[in-house]
Amino acid sequence: MNLNIPEQVNLYDEIEKQSKLNPNKIIIEDQGGSLSYSQFLFLVDALSKKINEFISHEERVGLFLPNVIGQVTALFALFKNGQTPCLLNFSMGTQNIIDCMETTALQTVITSREFVEKAQLSLVVEEMQKNVKIIYLEDLKEGMDSGHKVARRVDVPSTRKGKSTEIILFTSGTENKPKGVILTHRNIYANIRQVLSVVDINEKDRIFNPLPLFHAFGLTVGAVLPFVANVKSFLYSSPLHYKEIPKMIQKDKSTIFVATNTFFDHYGKYATRENLETLRIVVSGGEKLKKDVFDKYQRDFGITILQGYGATETSPIIALNTPDFNKEGSVGKPLPLMKCKIDQVEGINEGGNLLLKGPNVMKGYLIHGKGFIPCGEWFETGDIVTIDDEGYIFIISRLKRFAKIAGEMISLNKIEELALECFGTSSFYTVSTPEKRKGEKIIMFTTEKDITEKAFKTFIKQKKISSLYYPKKIEYIDEVPLLHSGKPNYQKLEEMAKGNDK
Repeated sequence: MNLNIPEQVNLYDEIEKQSKLNPNKIIIEDQGGSLSYSQFLFLVDALSKKINEFISHEERVGLFLPNVIGQVTALFALFKNGQTPCLLNFSMGTQNIIDCMETTALQTVITSREFVEKAQLSLVVEEMQKNVKIIYLEDLKEGMDSGHKVARRVDVPSTRKGKSTEIILFTSGTENKPKGVILTHRNIYANIRQVLSVVDINEKDRIFNPLPLFHAFGLTVGAVLPFVANVKSFLYSSPLHYKEIPKMIQKDKSTIFVATNTFFDHYGKYATRENLETLRIVVSGGEKLKKDVFDKYQRDFGITILQGYGATETSPIIALNTPDFNKEGSVGKPLPLMKCKIDQVEGINEGGNLLLKGPNVMKGYLIHGKGFIPCGEWFETGDIVTIDDEGYIFIISRLKRFAKIAGEMISLNKIEELALECFGTSSFYTVSTPEKRKGEKIIMFTTEKDITEKAFKTFIKQKKISSLYYPKKIEYIDEVPLLHSGKPNYQKLEEMAKGNDK
């Protein structure tokens, strides 16, 4: 497919083009109100000038804000100024946030008093202030006098002091200090064009986005694609409001909805068929779509969840099932312009490490204490996959989600799949911890009561699968810890497993 991606892209310019064509269309909404293209750009232009008054010479500026219109306004104001937004993950803990600020050499972070108070983040902000200057969005907005607003009315062209067309997101920091992922405007724009070339998204669609903007999918699909493609987006403040979100989807008459398997599982417990009847494209990403969740949505709501695959480093979408090209169990075919190859990994017999290149692949990493590390020709995903003859990608596991037991590489994902097959529910979460005798041991957590180790061992034995797949222990927990993106927090589960060993 011939997709022409310009070499130079500024995302502010892209939404300004659409605004001239559709000035009065309502394009973005949150629980506090809605804005048309012209109203949104009016605020962006005024805010960009106020930001310039405070920090015009700073190339990178931190954003510490929730999933509301105010954050998107600040994002595009920085784009207009030619400054680099650094989207800080407010759920990752104080030390990780400080590490992110140090990694990107931030001097200033923009946040909101209302957000800090409601989210009970005052102590976190106090620690942040020891390292950076904090500017509150409320103060910037109060200072937008008529002089700032007139500039938009007479359509004065912007003069960008900065030249940056980048944005920085951060990895979770589950193993080491968080890495800064540098995405260019071109990376994000290319990914949007790649998606639009394979999925029929039109100007009548309405995207419902509960994912935070520090999550790459929340950023690209929930905050940038709508402006570029002239598709209205509803920003919801938290993906954890399981009861409210199905009702909000019904109220908004949303047609497109994306979440993780874990979130879909929770929404499905409270949703009615009427809540979700306007949805026509529903995509799961971030973690494996479990069969019981897939079956429930087909059975109870008449919805076929399409599984996709992405990474922060790829802006984020790599592959996607579509209504026309969909293979159950796969994450779809690679998007146009993406090239793939598989590297074999010692000790793993099925599949290999997926390597990628394409216009949506990041510029590189910022590493704490080391600085910029360019991506190189191929991006190594760390995902063990197979690709079938039709080009569909099947993910076996993260490379990090293998345990080495008695010299054998055992997939922790495979153990979870076996538990689903045995007990009929996907509420199983498997980790490994060090053990002197065999190298590592497997601990499985479940939110299901009355699960016995004996029943699972008998099932594995009947399947004629190696006894190395037996968990050393199955432990009941009331609730699985989650990352803010909706993925299970396996690092927390590992800490729990190690703590229980003591």
